[in-house]
Amino acid sequence: MAAPIAGLYVIDSFVHPNPVVRIILRTAPALPAAIWTLWVDRSRPLESWPPALRLAARVVILVAIMAFAFALLGLFINWLYDPNRVI
Repeated sequence: MAAPIAGLYVIDSFVHPNPVVRIILRTAPALPAAIWTLWVDRSRPLESWPPALRLAARVVILVAIMAFAFALLGLFINWLYDPNRVI
């Protein structure tokens, strides 16, 4: 049941007529993985740091991960596959 929906999601993330929607569709799956890694995973990074500094570092790392995903999965792939090369 989930495989056809996932397939349609991937296809839509490359053929949707609006380039901004394509970028968001390709970047969105990185967010749950980043949140899991920083807050839920047993081997959480930064566990020995003080709580306030740990929270601030996790937020900064989350923003950096999403910026990287946006640049690589969103803008770069959009530039490669968009015939007009316009965002």
